[in-house]
Amino acid sequence: MSQKQRISLILIFSFIFGMIAFFHESRLGKWIDNEVYEFIYSSESFITTSIMLGYTTIGEVWSMILLSLLVVCYLMLKRMKIEALFFALAMMLSGALNPILKNIFDRERPTLLRLIDITGFSFPSGHAMGSATFFGSIAFLVSRSESQYKPYIIGLAVFTVLMISSSRVYLGVHYPTDVIAGMLGGVICILLARVFLNKLIDNRSQ
Repeated sequence: MSQKQRISLILIFSFIFGMIAFFHESRLGKWIDNEVYEFIYSSESFITTSIMLGYTTIGEVWSMILLSLLVVCYLMLKRMKIEALFFALAMMLSGALNPILKNIFDRERPTLLRLIDITGFSFPSGHAMGSATFFGSIAFLVSRSESQYKPYIIGLAVFTVLMISSSRVYLGVHYPTDVIAGMLGGVICILLARVFLNKLIDNRSQ
């Protein structure tokens, strides 16, 4: 993928993010949120709640910081300094942009079905954005490797992001539009890091 294509994707995803941010309080946005919550009401159970609590723990700030440090240390030990820089930059972008965006849009959290107590604004979901950046960056790095387990690792990464994001809606602390925007934000952070380090990464692959 060329640098122009990456920048084009950033613009496209940013536009979609903006559309979600603009229309999340519209009739369509509320309809999507209400339909998903109706489904959650009908599927709530002790087992499902336990599973969702487990996935949401993975996406907590302290978990993401700890896991990120482990990934960076592993990459450094493997002498993959550029990859470690890319990963760290993507995660720092996500960590910096999410609270800024939350305060810009200042959307209140749902109150209909709250299975855990949490404060702060709702849009975009920090768990969705952080996990999308974390596991998306890992998927990107793995996609450039020669590992025979590449499809399985990428598939597991995508599945984990979806489960962490879904857990936030299930637990009643985010609207569906929050997590969709959060995942888009994570992808944008990865693309931004890739654009910033374009020459370094391309030289590494040659």
